[in-house]
Amino acid sequence: EARQHGWAHPRPSSLMAQMVGLEAICLPDGPTDDAIAFSAAQARWLLRLSEDDLRRCPEHVLEDVADLPSLVARHRPRALVGAPPLEDLLKVIARCLGGRDKLVKSPHARDKLARALYECFLPNASKHPRDRAPGPGESASERNVRLLLDPADAAISAALAPALLWLFGDAEHLGYYDIEKARVRVAALVRHLWGAPKHRAAFRSLAGDKAAFTTFANGLLNETNEKVASAMEHLPAIRDHQIRTGVQDPGANADLRKLREEYQGANEARREEIDERHAEAEMMLQSELRSCTATLGLVELLTEDATVSAAFSAADLRGRVAGMVLSVIRAFTGRRSLDIKISNPEQYGFDPKDILSRVGRIATHFAAHPEFASSVAESGYYAPDLLPKCVATLRRLHSLDAARVDALDALANAAAAAHDASRLDAGLENEAPDDFVDPLTCELMVDPVKLPSGNVVDNTTIQQHLLNETSDPFSRQPLSPEEVVPLPELKQRIAAWLAEKRAERRAARG
Repeated sequence: EARQHGWAHPRPSSLMAQMVGLEAICLPDGPTDDAIAFSAAQARWLLRLSEDDLRRCPEHVLEDVADLPSLVARHRPRALVGAPPLEDLLKVIARCLGGRDKLVKSPHARDKLARALYECFLPNASKHPRDRAPGPGESASERNVRLLLDPADAAISAALAPALLWLFGDAEHLGYYDIEKARVRVAALVRHLWGAPKHRAAFRSLAGDKAAFTTFANGLLNETNEKVASAMEHLPAIRDHQIRTGVQDPGANADLRKLREEYQGANEARREEIDERHAEAEMMLQSELRSCTATLGLVELLTEDATVSAAFSAADLRGRVAGMVLSVIRAFTGRRSLDIKISNPEQYGFDPKDILSRVGRIATHFAAHPEFASSVAESGYYAPDLLPKCVATLRRLHSLDAARVDALDALANAAAAAHDASRLDAGLENEAPDDFVDPLTCELMVDPVKLPSGNVVDNTTIQQHLLNETSDPFSRQPLSPEEVVPLPELKQRIAAWLAEKRAERRAARG
């Protein structure tokens, strides 16, 4: 790569920095201590730069200041125990990541800063098992751990909370396998910081920033759906190869028996080709399952908090949450669940009991929200037997306590009732007065709001529109969520009319 691009190119320069860092940690203590001290001096210099100068700073300089401490923390953590605390590095990370993409343009540079935060300031027990230091007791310096959990500078906790949530989505700009690693690190950082009062307060404050929180929440839910769907595609392929190679018994299934016969009858080159495809599918599945588990764990952690779950229950998000919950439950309890039974699932990080339990707990976090059952019933993933089957499975596995199982059962009953009620609403938009119908979706409004242009739409409609375009859909004038005016009187009139029509239809059914 150096021959192709020259050493001045950022990529060879970054690789050389990593190589020098690895060489440095193999040296005796003196040179390693000098390298750590030089890195600290770099951090102090970066802190003296203005925002304009920091923005102009070559990004490999930022990568260098993050790379060496990360490598030392990963491969020679004891060297940091006797070194001065990395307070200036923490300030550089908070400042750069707090500026999102305004100060550091490269997603790879931002990822390296986040990795330094993960490697240098997290205790061993809080890291993913593959990232833990090998020896017993090997971990980040206790002083650095305390620096992160209880920073003296309030700006650090204020900057890191939104930065980490934003970084979870920003990982999308990295390479395929780097995405999973980056998100696992971010999820571990959020879990660790969630227990610290200063950081938890900062995370909670984000729930009040509707636009930023909605963007983060949509990214989190999209990631969950995407990884579950992708894993569901690869699991049958893994099962098929286990059938081919004799790990699983095909039983009486003629199609599966044919797979084994074709593999056994294939020549060596064809077998190698099939085995190579299988090895690639294994790598992708492991990556997807790690990312899926990290994402679900993040959703579970955040939504257990009443303030955050209330933000997820907003009109423009609760339908997405309901759809995510149902799609995962359907994947692991529906008809296709038979296709994903594989031998030795632990070698892939596949634990269906854990995934289903996590989703069950997430659902219970919303069970008490009055509108959530209706969102479940309205989801395209809803089926009357889906939640009851999930409840029965979790009860049999004893993976949720009795109170949570009861809450999930109550949600299933409420969703069934809402589903029955929705059947009474079919076609009502055709009978409703014009001012009860959303002019954009032609559906009966539930929460009407007035726009500056004078038009009335449902709140869900306009909030979804504002995620993609910050303008009034009628006048094309700039529009912010704060300019939308609720219409409580119209809302009451619609609710009363709807109740009357439902009563008429129930009476007509007898």
